[in-house]
This record gives sequence, C-alpha cells and structure tokens, in this order.
Amino acid sequence: MAKKGKKRQRKRVAREDRKNLRLWAEGARESILKPHLDKYQAALDQGRRQERKYLKSVCREFHARAHRRTQDHEEPVVLDWDPTAMEVVETLSEEDERVRAARVDELNKRIRRWFTYRLRKLRKQKPSSGLDPTKDPYAVLLGKLSGLSAPPKARQAYQQFMHESYEDKVAPVVTERWEEERSQNTTVAERTKEPKAGFRAQVARQVFSQLPESERAAIANRAKQEAADAKAAYTASLKSPPSESPAARQK
Repeated sequence: MAKKGKKRQRKRVAREDRKNLRLWAEGARESILKPHLDKYQAALDQGRRQERKYLKSVCREFHARAHRRTQDHEEPVVLDWDPTAMEVVETLSEEDERVRAARVDELNKRIRRWFTYRLRKLRKQKPSSGLDPTKDPYAVLLGKLSGLSAPPKARQAYQQFMHESYEDKVAPVVTERWEEERSQNTTVAERTKEPKAGFRAQVARQVFSQLPESERAAIANRAKQEAADAKAAYTASLKSPPSESPAARQK
C-alpha cells in the first residue's frame, strides 16, 4: 500500500497582499496582548464591569506601545511601557481627531475580539464538567462578547399569531376598531393618531380567540417549536469552538 505523501503546506500570503484582517495581531502586536490573556480571563470571571475595566487598561498600553498610524500589514515598533507615565495628548485638527478616534475605536474592538476568540478556543479545549452552557455565566458572557444574543422566550399563542398574520388578519381589524375608538373618545383623537401596542395586542387577542381551536393549537405549537429551535441553535453556538473562517480568525 502506497504511503500517503506529506500534506502540502500552503504558502502564506504576504501581509500587504491579504484581503482580510486574519492574523492582524501576529508578531509584535501579539507580544503586547498575549501576556494579558490570563488576567483578562480573570477579569472576565468577575463580570462584565471588570472585563471592561481591564480591557481599557490593555488598550491604553497597546496604543502607547504600538502607534495607531502603523499600517495593518506593517510590523510596529514596540515602545517601552510605563503605566505611571502621563499620557501625551496630541493637538490635532478636527478632521485628524475624527480619523484618530475611528482608528482607535477599530483597534479596541479588534483587541476585544482577539481575547474573546482565544478564550473561547481555550475553553473548548478544557470544557466545564457537563455544565449546561446556557447556565454557565462564563460561557454566556463569552458568547455576548462574541456577538451572541440569548434567544427570546416562546411567544404566547396570540403573539405568534400577530407575528405571522398581523398585516392580513389583524391590522384591518385594528384600523376599524381604532377609528371607532377615536370617534367615541375626543381625548384619544386629539392626543393619539396611531393605536398603541396595548390596543393592537388587545384586538389581536380577540381575533385570535375567534379562530378554530385546531388553528389556535397549531399556532401555539409553532411558537413553542420556534423557541426550542432558537435555544438549540444558541446552545450549539456556546458549545462550538470558534469559527476557523478568515473573518472570524482575524478577530
């Protein structure tokens, strides 16, 4: 049986030729961030407030040691860092200040994504002992920092009905009832031109209650199923390792 040849390694694209920000921190920038990984995780364990506080200090050091004007494909000169030194405030024009603020904001977001990506990867390698990830505050917080949102609770049956059929089955009745309400109540007519959410929901309940029982049951089941599917997708995202796509790897 023929031996399999060694897997050919793809030639790395030069930084200046890359079409995305994958590995943007590789090299000198990473040398600034990597020593903070354990302390960032410790801050994260203490909650969102401590995470923000520690991240702010890391960003302050990063910008003091690697100048923002260094292009992404260029290796920055890493300066010495004295946390007790006063920050030098630049005198900039209004336009230059706008550019500076935008660049700093973008780099700060990248730094947070860099930490989040690596901590999620480490956590996947050392999973918690059978804990439901949706009940693991650390996993949930990492998910939030990665852009995940907790799934909403299941809609009530009439809310699902509004979600699915508002324009064709509820809105016409709302319009009719609202005109009746305004014609009978001058105060409402003067103060409110459009029906509020509570009024629309009340009408939807009434319309829903008049549907056949089998249709109401089917709508209620769809509401439960959609909520279950959303929760399953959210749980899978919390359990899954970080994406290996170029867009995610640059984070």
